[in-house]
Amino acid sequence: MKKLITSLSFLFSFFISNAQLTIPIDTETKQALIMEVVEAHGTKAELYDRAMAWIIKFYPNPTGMIQSKDPETGEIIGKAQFKISSKDKKGVESFDGMVAYTLTLSFKDGKFKYEISRIHWKQASYYDVSKWMDTKDQYYKESYQGYIQQTNTYFDTLKDDLKKAVKTPPAAKKADW
Repeated sequence: MKKLITSLSFLFSFFISNAQLTIPIDTETKQALIMEVVEAHGTKAELYDRAMAWIIKFYPNPTGMIQSKDPETGEIIGKAQFKISSKDKKGVESFDGMVAYTLTLSFKDGKFKYEISRIHWKQASYYDVSKWMDTKDQYYKESYQGYIQQTNTYFDTLKDDLKKAVKTPPAAKKADW
């Protein structure tokens, strides 16, 4: 029985490690797109202000990231990027480029929407990250799975941090006596 459990756990871990990682794809455009509507307590203006505070904290250069912001319409549009890398057989890490994206935040009373679009590997021409999943492409590389994992990890952190910041009202200030 113990050998059977050990064999099954090995087989399960083999399938998990060989499973292809994916990035969410828009069904219409066939390009990478991450989007969600999140319920949050507060007015449009309060949620907008919390998101602006989050942007200032999350991004090293928030003024360079923000492309447009309009508290009246409740929309913030920004462009940012992050590094991706790979490791060779000896474990030496090398820089493999930048992944750029557009972040659009929209606010209404009691909810907000984030949309991460135009997610692309910065190359001489536009290279949507969804191409990393095409194992039949003649230029496919095994390192693409690592890029997908890094991209998903980055965006998971971004989404979790953003939702936490916008959903959490600022702490009430105490009188300084």
